[in-house]
Amino acid sequence: MTARAWLTCAALALAGCGHPASPAECEVIMDRVIELKLKEQHVTDPAKVSERKAEAKARLRHEMLKQCVGRKVTDSAMACIRAAQSEEDIEKKCLR
Repeated sequence: MTARAWLTCAALALAGCGHPASPAECEVIMDRVIELKLKEQHVTDPAKVSERKAEAKARLRHEMLKQCVGRKVTDSAMACIRAAQSEEDIEKKCLR
């Protein structure tokens, strides 16, 4: 995951009002950022996507959850993240 992706996740901490992010919500965010990053890299083969996603999650899960769980997140930000079509969408539309 790039530094930009980490900044995206860190921006979640600044989401303001809302509720504390659960581990499940943080997993959704991490999954979506990884999926979008792979899409940007034109990785579309389902087997490759699954493999690369598992590798990224194994490397990043502990740190990501540590930085994410308990941070404020809104329901609308989560819906936006789930619907985002790019990492930029998450940064510029979902976490503003």
